[in-house]
Parts: sequence; C-alpha cells; structure tokens
Amino acid sequence: MNLTGKFSRFFFAAFIFCSSINAQVDEAKVIENKIVDWTTAFANNDAAKALSIYSEDFIGYYPDQPDQNYKSIKDQYQHILTNKNLSVKLESKIDEIRVSGNLAFVGIVITATIKPAMATEPAIAHDKGIQIWQKESNGEWKLLRSSTFPFNTK
Repeated sequence: MNLTGKFSRFFFAAFIFCSSINAQVDEAKVIENKIVDWTTAFANNDAAKALSIYSEDFIGYYPDQPDQNYKSIKDQYQHILTNKNLSVKLESKIDEIRVSGNLAFVGIVITATIKPAMATEPAIAHDKGIQIWQKESNGEWKLLRSSTFPFNTK
C-alpha cells in the first residue's frame, strides 16, 4: 500500500471516530435539554410537560419508598402541580451524561424547594442520583429508570 492509501485510511477512520463523538455529544445535549424542560414544566405547573420525559416503562427506586412507575409518578405530579396551596421548584445540576447507542445514563443532583402556602419557610431537599434514559423507536429520549438518595450539602 502506498503512502497516499495509508493517509486516506487514517483520515477516513478519524472522520468516522469524530462523527461518532459528535453524535454522542448531540444526543447528550438533547437529554440535557429534556431535563431543563422538565424543571421548567414544574415551575409552570405543567404536569403534562413534566411527565413527557418519562417512559411508559419507567421505574423509580428511592430510599424508604415503594418503587414508582409511570402511573404513580403521573398521580403524584398531578396532585402536586394542581395544588394551589403548594409551591414546588426543581433545580438540576448534571454531573455527567454518557451515551452509548440507544441508552444513556445521567449523573444528576436535584434540589426540590417545597413551600406550603401556610409555611413561613420552604423545605429544601437535595437528592443525588443516576438516571437511565432510552432512545425509543421514534427517536425520542425517555427516562427509563431513576434512583436517587438524599444528601446533605453542608
């Protein structure tokens, strides 16, 4: 093989590698945007939009609670977001997103600020966890599994 052929193969392989990395970055950005949309939906009391990130096959694993599924999350969100005597704000900090094929995991910190109308101070909860996302056949990323645990920020 001549030198030109070797360089052509090298550049082709480098192009494929870089294209793969860019696709993963783009997919990670899509997931990141979905998480931002989720927190915005909470701020706007939009249960339908908040639920739009969840897969119908969702399962959530949380300490000292029964496993949650799509239906239980839906019931919970509708109760929280339609309660005029309750204010809930979510903030998220993404530590990392890794994408491989049609699966991705997200390392995330979620801060929930909950204030009943009659309370003088809000309750603030900090949770750290891992989310598993799946790209569905229609190309949409959905939250498939989630597990978080409370932690103290001090």
